[in-house]
Amino acid sequence: MNNAALREFLIANFACQPALDWLGNRDSDQMWAECQRPGWLLWWASNTVPRRDLVLAACDCAETALQFVPADEHRPRLAIETARRWANGKATLDEVAAAAYAAYAARAAADAAARAAYAAYAAARAAYAADAAYAADAAAYAAADAAAYAAADAADAMLQLIRQRWPQCPIRVDVASQEEQ
Repeated sequence: MNNAALREFLIANFACQPALDWLGNRDSDQMWAECQRPGWLLWWASNTVPRRDLVLAACDCAETALQFVPADEHRPRLAIETARRWANGKATLDEVAAAAYAAYAARAAADAAARAAYAAYAAARAAYAADAAYAADAAAYAAADAAAYAAADAADAMLQLIRQRWPQCPIRVDVASQEEQ
């Protein structure tokens, strides 16, 4: 997608001003390859890929923060596992909601653990929410937030996971066909 079409799409989908400023003259392929913000890539994906694929990516990212959860705190891991099971057709939305709220309750733990728990909660909520794009954005934000506070290499790990899942910038068919017209 060329820069003009990309910018138009981002504005129409309420991209944040810092993202628009960063975009500069990049096209979608350059944006995807050069962006160093996992949350922004997941936000983009939330507008372009199937919900289940997005949930799996959010789970992958949230898992990078589990290292900061105390060994005896299982709720964040269980929320991620439940969201992953939902994405694979093996859990109900009610199960996801229960696991998500349990992970949210784990936020009372230490600061890094709380951020990891929130990332897990948000990943699970991405499956459950009526507004998948909003929930995925929250998951992306929480996962990226956890990475920012954990270490720069955690953000790099998330970027690698996202780009492994989607090596090329994912573009919705309806958006791609509009650009051709």
